[in-house]
Order: sequence, then C-alpha cells, then structure tokens
Amino acid sequence: MEYLITPKEPTSWSLDKSDFKEYLKKKWSEIEIHSIINPDDFYSLEWELQVPTTGQRLDGALHRDGQGISLDGYIQNCAIFAIWFRSLVPQTQELVFYDQAYNFHVELQAQTAYSEIVQPFSAPAL
Repeated sequence: MEYLITPKEPTSWSLDKSDFKEYLKKKWSEIEIHSIINPDDFYSLEWELQVPTTGQRLDGALHRDGQGISLDGYIQNCAIFAIWFRSLVPQTQELVFYDQAYNFHVELQAQTAYSEIVQPFSAPAL
C-alpha cells in the first residue's frame, strides 16, 4: 500500500536532498539509497530499508520539490517512518500522513502516537 507525507497547506519549506540522505543513513543501518538524476522524474531520492523492529522492507521516495515523502509498505512500518520523519521537520510546518486515495489522513504532530497513525488505516472496511 502506498502512503504519503506532505505539508498540510502550500508552503515554501522543503528538505535538502543531501541533508535528508545523511539523516536516512544515520537512522537506518540497512538501507539502499538511490539518487534520481532525471530532472523530469517526480522523485529526487528513492530508498529501500529494513525496519529493525519488524524486519520488513519499506520503500520510500523524496519528492523532487523536497516537500513530500512517498512510502510503499505495511502501515506499521510507514507509521514508524512517519514518526521519525516528523522529528526532522520544524514543528511550525504542518504535515499530513495519508493513503494514496486519501480515504484517511492523520495530521502529524510532534506528539502523534504510533497507534494514531495505524488505527484509521487498519479499521475493517464496512
């Protein structure tokens, strides 16, 4: 399943690709990072990592504008990543975590708990 993290409203804030690459390497020991050179590609970085607590793979990408993240994996792993990512972004920058179809969304705050992210996406469909 694909999930996204983007600013809640239009903003001038963005992540520096080089800095973010270093943050990824420091946090995740089992990670492969690929820079995307094609300027027409939607992403500037892509990565595959093993989430230590689950042992499962999580794929991700940094949007070329430096404002968004795309994640492909189990919601539990995406939630772990989202909480870590929130810690990198200034608290004044509002972020939203949501699924590709925007069925559910969660505003990511500094105090957002893992369960607050996982629960809406794990609820049984009616």
